[in-house]
Order: sequence, then C-alpha cells, then structure tokens
Amino acid sequence: MNPARLSPEEIAAIEWLAQQRSGRMSAAERQRFERWLAESERHRGAWERLQRRLDSAFAGVAEQPAELARKTLLSAGTSRRQALRGALVLAGLGLGGLGLTRPGMPLDGLVADLSTATGERRRFVLDDGSSVLLNAESRVDVDFDGGRRRLQLRRGALLAEVTADARRPFVVETPFGRVQALGTRFSVTLGERDATVWVQEAQVLVETRAGSSLVLATDEGARFDRDICQRLEGQRRSEFAWQDGWLELHDRPLDVLIAALRPYHPGHLRLSPAAAALRISGLFPLDDSERVLASLEEILPLRIHRYLGWWTTIEHS
Repeated sequence: MNPARLSPEEIAAIEWLAQQRSGRMSAAERQRFERWLAESERHRGAWERLQRRLDSAFAGVAEQPAELARKTLLSAGTSRRQALRGALVLAGLGLGGLGLTRPGMPLDGLVADLSTATGERRRFVLDDGSSVLLNAESRVDVDFDGGRRRLQLRRGALLAEVTADARRPFVVETPFGRVQALGTRFSVTLGERDATVWVQEAQVLVETRAGSSLVLATDEGARFDRDICQRLEGQRRSEFAWQDGWLELHDRPLDVLIAALRPYHPGHLRLSPAAAALRISGLFPLDDSERVLASLEEILPLRIHRYLGWWTTIEHS
C-alpha cells in the first residue's frame, strides 16, 4: 500500500485499532467506534482490510495463531503511540517515514472528541454548559456520565470554564495525574515530562499518579509529574496565558518561547541546545511565528535556516 494514498478511512481504522489494543478504551470510546463503523461501507471496508493485513502480517509469528500474536504484540499496557506504530510497521503499511505522528499531522486527532489544527484556537461548549478553549494542536476526549465529568487531555493545552454540578465532579486527566475543579476557571498544559496548571478563578485539586496532592487558589500555579507537585512562581503565569494569542516572557530561556510557537508554526521547528539557553524577554504574537522568528534573528545572536518551506532550524551564531 502506498502511504501517500492512504485514505482517511484507512488511517482512522489504524488509530481505532491502536486505541482498542491500548487497554485503556472506555465504554464511551467503544460506542464511538461502533458508530464510526456503522456510518458507512467505506469505514467498515477499511476496518476489514486492516484486519486482513494484520492477520497476514502476524501469521506464523513465533508459530502462534495470528489473533494471539496480534494481542501479544499490542497488549494492554503498551502506549497508544507505541501500539499505533507497531500496527503500522507490523502490518507492512510502510508509514515509518511519513511523519504522521509529528506535531501538525497527529493521527490521534482523527478520533479525538475535541481537536484543533496548527495555529488554531477554538472554544467548545460541553453538554453540561461548561466550555473548553483549546490551544493550537490540542487533543481532548470527553467522557461525561451520570456520576462524573471527565476530560482526557492527550496533547496541547486547554482552558476550562466549569459550570457548577454538585453531583458530578469535573476532572481533567493527564498521563501524569488529574486536576479536579473546585471552582470555575483553570488551564492545563501538557508537556513531554510533566503538566502545568494555573487557576484563574476559585480552586483546583491536583493529584499525581503517585498520590501526591496540592490545592491551588486563584492566580496560583503548579507543575506536576507522576510523582510530585511543585508550586510555580506567580510571575511565570504569563508563560501559559496563550488564550489571547500572546506570550509574555520575563528573562526566560529561548526554548520556552519556541515551545509555545511550535503549535502555531507550520512544519518542523528545531532549536539547537546552545540557542535554547539564550535568555529572552518580551511580548510575542503566537499567531505570527514568522514575524517572531524574524525579530529574534535581529535581537539575538542567531542563525535561522529554512528548508523547503517546512523545516526550520535555529542555531546560535
């Protein structure tokens, strides 16, 4: 199969398979999969073709039946990203060099309940009247039922404005822990190694996977990983105030600015370690990454190289 000719239905089928085999597929997600499968013959056909290719690819692995080998290789506990890559490689689909999982081309956006594209901020109104503003290149799954209101932040950042509901707590889940609203307005930003939360109004409870917890009040923030929560200095609040399209920094490393620009910049944005350590202050428009890069080249000792309109490297001069 030519990777460039994969249909949206085929890519969605691959993602659904990875989600099923991750061991973390909720009842609501299973219902969405069944609806997707029943929507059209194209969806069902793509799903059946993927199953046949997997059966063929796994047949004879360690002399196990194809179904058993597939369950072993995509077993519970494997991350969704690893499962997806395994499905692509082992099924012989040849997508390794296509870069479909890079920022700006996320496969998981195909089945996320709420998502935004490169350079897009968007507000969503939820079933309970709460609203969620997503930063660019963000992915969120929604799981509301009679006993809880749960958002799974899979990528990027969100700003939640929560309506009161004494019967159902409002929780944002991340790979590192959870944030429970004890008030009305807060933001959560997901990083590679940790997550950050800031409270704009009232309070939130932060709990790590290891059980450490922290209550934050208005204008307070914290960074947390799987083990611990750490309060952040109040002046750093502006680093995460992306909702108006501006980033304000005060004597911060350049990599903080570039990390904030990446969801708004088309293509790949690479920063060398030497350049990353440079300090920067200012107010920067997130919606105009090229303008920001041009200004950085004027005021800092930087060389910026652009290749094919897609790959940009920033190096210390």
